Amino acid sequence: MIPLFGYGTFRKTAWREAILGASYRAQPATLSGYRRVAIESGYLSLRETVTELQPVHGVLIELDAVGWRIADRWEDVPKYQRIDVVVNTMHGRTDAQAYVYARAGGATPVDDDCLAFLTDAEVGDAIELFGPKMRRIRRDAKQPSDDG
Repeated sequence: MIPLFGYGTFRKTAWREAILGASYRAQPATLSGYRRVAIESGYLSLRETVTELQPVHGVLIELDAVGWRIADRWEDVPKYQRIDVVVNTMHGRTDAQAYVYARAGGATPVDDDCLAFLTDAEVGDAIELFGPKMRRIRRDAKQPSDDG
Protein backbone atom coordinates (compact mmCIF):
# COMPACT_ATOMS: atom_id res chain seq x y z
CA MET A 1 0.00 0.00 0.00
CA ILE A 2 1.07 3.55 -0.59
CA PRO A 3 2.21 5.29 2.63
CA LEU A 4 0.73 8.38 4.28
CA PHE A 5 2.72 11.61 4.56
CA GLY A 6 1.70 13.15 7.88
CA TYR A 7 2.64 16.78 8.53
CA GLY A 8 0.47 17.70 11.55
CA THR A 9 -0.98 15.59 14.35
CA PHE A 10 0.34 12.36 12.80
CA ARG A 11 3.92 13.61 13.33
CA LYS A 12 3.69 13.17 17.11
CA THR A 13 4.17 9.46 17.85
CA ALA A 14 1.88 9.36 20.91
CA TRP A 15 -0.93 11.13 19.06
CA ARG A 16 -0.47 8.96 15.95
CA GLU A 17 -0.62 5.73 17.93
CA ALA A 18 -3.66 6.92 19.91
CA ILE A 19 -5.50 8.01 16.74
CA LEU A 20 -4.70 4.81 14.82
CA GLY A 21 -4.96 2.43 17.78
CA ALA A 22 -1.72 0.74 16.76
CA SER A 23 1.92 1.41 16.06
CA TYR A 24 2.88 1.68 12.39
CA ARG A 25 6.35 1.89 10.90
CA ALA A 26 7.23 5.54 10.28
CA GLN A 27 10.22 7.53 9.08
CA PRO A 28 11.04 11.22 8.64
CA ALA A 29 10.21 12.69 5.24
CA THR A 30 9.96 16.09 3.55
CA LEU A 31 7.67 17.44 0.86
CA SER A 32 8.62 20.21 -1.58
CA GLY A 33 6.27 22.45 -3.56
CA TYR A 34 3.77 22.82 -0.70
CA ARG A 35 3.40 24.86 2.46
CA ARG A 36 1.50 24.14 5.64
CA VAL A 37 -1.51 26.32 6.41
CA ALA A 38 -3.88 26.51 9.36
CA ILE A 39 -7.59 26.25 8.63
CA GLU A 40 -10.52 27.48 10.71
CA SER A 41 -10.73 24.22 12.71
CA GLY A 42 -7.23 24.82 14.11
CA TYR A 43 -5.76 21.86 12.24
CA LEU A 44 -3.32 22.06 9.34
CA SER A 45 -3.59 21.53 5.62
CA LEU A 46 -1.27 21.83 2.63
CA ARG A 47 -1.36 24.31 -0.23
CA GLU A 48 0.71 24.07 -3.38
CA THR A 49 3.25 26.85 -3.85
CA VAL A 50 4.78 28.35 -6.94
CA THR A 51 7.68 29.92 -5.07
CA GLU A 52 10.48 27.89 -3.55
CA LEU A 53 9.89 27.62 0.18
CA GLN A 54 11.40 25.42 2.85
CA PRO A 55 10.20 21.84 2.50
CA VAL A 56 7.36 20.63 4.69
CA HIS A 57 8.73 18.31 7.36
CA GLY A 58 6.64 15.30 8.20
CA VAL A 59 6.58 11.57 8.67
CA LEU A 60 5.97 8.77 6.19
CA ILE A 61 3.66 6.16 7.74
CA GLU A 62 3.17 2.68 6.31
CA LEU A 63 -0.53 2.05 6.93
CA ASP A 64 -2.49 -1.11 6.26
CA ALA A 65 -6.11 -1.06 5.02
CA VAL A 66 -7.50 -0.68 8.56
CA GLY A 67 -5.06 2.13 9.30
CA TRP A 68 -6.20 3.96 6.16
CA ARG A 69 -9.89 3.57 7.16
CA ILE A 70 -9.12 5.02 10.57
CA ALA A 71 -7.01 7.84 9.11
CA ASP A 72 -9.80 8.70 6.65
CA ARG A 73 -12.27 8.87 9.52
CA TRP A 74 -9.91 11.01 11.67
CA GLU A 75 -9.34 13.37 8.75
CA ASP A 76 -13.10 13.57 8.24
CA VAL A 77 -13.05 12.63 4.58
CA PRO A 78 -14.62 14.26 2.48
CA LYS A 79 -13.80 17.53 4.34
CA TYR A 80 -10.22 16.48 3.75
CA GLN A 81 -9.23 14.59 0.65
CA ARG A 82 -6.21 12.50 -0.22
CA ILE A 83 -3.76 13.75 -2.81
CA ASP A 84 -0.80 12.01 -4.41
CA VAL A 85 2.58 13.49 -3.51
CA VAL A 86 6.23 12.58 -3.89
CA VAL A 87 8.25 12.90 -0.69
CA ASN A 88 11.94 12.72 0.12
CA THR A 89 13.22 10.21 2.67
CA MET A 90 16.67 9.06 3.79
CA HIS A 91 16.33 6.34 1.14
CA GLY A 92 15.33 8.64 -1.74
CA ARG A 93 12.10 9.86 -3.28
CA THR A 94 8.90 7.86 -2.89
CA ASP A 95 5.21 8.15 -3.73
CA ALA A 96 2.82 8.86 -0.87
CA GLN A 97 -0.57 10.35 -0.14
CA ALA A 98 -1.33 13.33 2.06
CA TYR A 99 -4.57 14.86 3.30
CA VAL A 100 -5.55 18.38 2.25
CA TYR A 101 -8.56 20.41 3.25
CA ALA A 102 -11.05 20.24 0.38
CA ARG A 103 -12.23 23.87 0.59
CA ALA A 104 -9.99 26.60 -0.77
CA GLY A 105 -9.40 29.85 1.05
CA GLY A 106 -9.53 30.79 4.71
CA ALA A 107 -6.06 29.44 5.42
CA THR A 108 -3.26 31.10 7.39
CA PRO A 109 0.34 30.23 6.40
CA VAL A 110 2.23 28.34 9.10
CA ASP A 111 5.95 29.05 9.14
CA ASP A 112 6.87 27.39 12.43
CA ASP A 113 6.97 23.71 13.32
CA CYS A 114 3.65 23.51 15.20
CA LEU A 115 1.56 20.36 14.84
CA ALA A 116 -1.78 22.19 15.07
CA PHE A 117 -3.08 25.63 16.00
CA LEU A 118 -4.80 23.96 18.94
CA THR A 119 -3.35 23.31 22.38
CA ASP A 120 -2.01 19.85 23.14
CA ALA A 121 -4.93 19.44 25.56
CA GLU A 122 -7.46 20.28 22.81
CA VAL A 123 -5.87 17.75 20.46
CA GLY A 124 -5.80 15.19 23.28
CA ASP A 125 -9.51 15.78 23.92
CA ALA A 126 -10.28 15.33 20.20
CA ILE A 127 -8.30 12.08 20.13
CA GLU A 128 -10.15 10.84 23.22
CA LEU A 129 -13.51 11.62 21.60
CA PHE A 130 -12.35 9.83 18.45
CA GLY A 131 -11.31 6.69 20.38
CA PRO A 132 -14.67 4.87 20.20
CA LYS A 133 -14.79 5.36 16.39
CA MET A 134 -11.26 4.01 16.02
CA ARG A 135 -12.00 1.00 18.23
CA ARG A 136 -15.21 0.28 16.28
CA ILE A 137 -13.29 0.29 12.96
CA ARG A 138 -10.64 -2.05 14.42
CA ARG A 139 -13.29 -4.35 15.92
CA ASP A 140 -15.29 -4.45 12.66
CA ALA A 141 -12.11 -5.30 10.71
CA LYS A 142 -11.66 -8.41 12.90
CA GLN A 143 -15.24 -9.60 12.34
CA PRO A 144 -15.64 -12.36 9.74
CA SER A 145 -17.31 -11.16 6.58
CA ASP A 146 -20.96 -12.09 5.92
CA ASP A 147 -20.12 -12.33 2.19
CA GLY A 148 -19.44 -15.97 2.16
